[in-house]
Amino acid sequence: MCGIIGVAGNIPKESKAIEARDAMRHRGPDDAGIFYDKKNGIMLGFRRLSIIDLTSGGHQPMASNDKRFTIIFNGEIYNYIELKEELKGSYDFKTQSDTEVLLAAYVKWGEQCLDRLNGMFSFAIWDALGHVLFAARDRVGEKPFYYHHDPKTGTLSFASEIKALLKLGVPVSPNEDMILDYLAYGFYHHTEQTFFKNIQELRGGHFLIKKGSDITIKRYWDLANIADRPRDIGEKEAIHTLRELVADSITLRFRSDVPVGINLSSGLDSNSLLYYAKKVTGHNPEMFSMCMADAKYNECAIIIDLLNNDEKKRWHTSYFTPEQVFQGAEMMNTIQDQPFGGIPTTMYAGMNEVAKKEGVTVLLEGQGVDEILAGYKYYIPEYEKDLRGGNSSSVGMSQDMSKLIGKDVVSEKFMWLKKTPEFKEPFASHLLNAQYRDIYHTKLPRVLHFNDHVSMAYSRELRLPFLDHRIIEFCFFLPPELKIRNGTQKFLMREAMKDVLPAVVQEKQKVAFGAVQNDWLKEYFRKEVYELLDSPSFQARPFWDQKKLRERVDRFYAGEGNNSFFIWQCINLELWFRAFID
Repeated sequence: MCGIIGVAGNIPKESKAIEARDAMRHRGPDDAGIFYDKKNGIMLGFRRLSIIDLTSGGHQPMASNDKRFTIIFNGEIYNYIELKEELKGSYDFKTQSDTEVLLAAYVKWGEQCLDRLNGMFSFAIWDALGHVLFAARDRVGEKPFYYHHDPKTGTLSFASEIKALLKLGVPVSPNEDMILDYLAYGFYHHTEQTFFKNIQELRGGHFLIKKGSDITIKRYWDLANIADRPRDIGEKEAIHTLRELVADSITLRFRSDVPVGINLSSGLDSNSLLYYAKKVTGHNPEMFSMCMADAKYNECAIIIDLLNNDEKKRWHTSYFTPEQVFQGAEMMNTIQDQPFGGIPTTMYAGMNEVAKKEGVTVLLEGQGVDEILAGYKYYIPEYEKDLRGGNSSSVGMSQDMSKLIGKDVVSEKFMWLKKTPEFKEPFASHLLNAQYRDIYHTKLPRVLHFNDHVSMAYSRELRLPFLDHRIIEFCFFLPPELKIRNGTQKFLMREAMKDVLPAVVQEKQKVAFGAVQNDWLKEYFRKEVYELLDSPSFQARPFWDQKKLRERVDRFYAGEGNNSFFIWQCINLELWFRAFID
């Protein structure tokens, strides 16, 4: 929806604050505002993408009626209409915005308001009477919140994007801990750390309180601590419940005063989303798809056969060619602020660009079903361990679903400093622990970061109905046989949709986008890869064992193995250093 930025403590000059705020103009091209109080050491800045209440009533920063509280808010509170009805006896509403409802909810319930919110959000509220700043992020972290806390001055700086923090003057330095996790283990966005030293990420399901020079961070949502877990449930009841939850979630996410469309692939999750979108709205939405000139990976040939004539008129495509890879990688670095997952992320940009040209501001997408209903192939061994016994859960696969390259190409002088990352395993089930890891530490956090930054780079708002916390909590605790049965994954979703979706969708196997990355790097970019590896800046980086890395790359281009992720890691990290550090 928007971009937020703030400083509590030693605040910068107002002109510098505005410059930093406007580094995120792409997140909010429709309006801008600033709250600046030098006496009390608080600055709150805001860029607005108008979605709900398009009038000036939605302007931020927004003050409470008594002027005690001031809010900046990025995201959407989907159940704001219901909350407003509940709060109308205790708050005199002046606007039709969900921002004012969120502010009123905090005025009445304080931090407990978070338990009542159904939405995606990151927000900060300044209490002028108590001299307290309260900030929070939604349960799974759909909307970003980055911060820097200066231990010497106690000053807290925060923003929706790291580039805005850098404009505020936050020191720029690479975080070697994160770089080593990325290179040796393929992990990133798995902790509160970022690739910038001393810039942290407020994790999903957490809130932050700043009082005086100290900050306190607490977790308010954790699947491991859900007390009201779903009881044992039969297949028919589970199907009925899932259908109701999905329909309601999609209904809520169509609440908008601007056009809403759908990102469409040929897969089960995407087409389930389209089915329910048509059912709850009564019309065909605008649809957007990524297509590839390479027929081997082009899903659009399948999609077009699934659409009726009216749907085809509302279907918009973007095409991606191999020649766009390196150009797209450099551009994507400036969008993402941190190293990113690979070629699929660059393709995602084109689809958002088309949506912008078509005037569709809000996009719904089917992200999240694989994590909550065990859709990735590596969940099957975890499921089998629960049935037959076995060792603890592995740390999973690389971004392109291939085996990780391992630690041998990383410089030994750095590896001795680093231990293998360990993730909390709160459940007796290997499958649940693997899903928990992916939801909190690996798969979901990095995908949410990538997709948010790309969509907002084109001033598009991305909504993810399957990540409604009610659906997550319901699916996560289902009996395992409703997730995986006889080798069929996401079993419950397939059963719920078997009578309404074509067999080609039901039977389609999940394809890792890493496959196209592997093929294209081999076929088109050997010259560019070796030129980058030979460059003086790359040769000067201390992170790799240059000889071992070169040997591994040589074997890749000689046809040994299908792991392209380690090449992407090196390319991407080098481009990031050039853009942000050098």
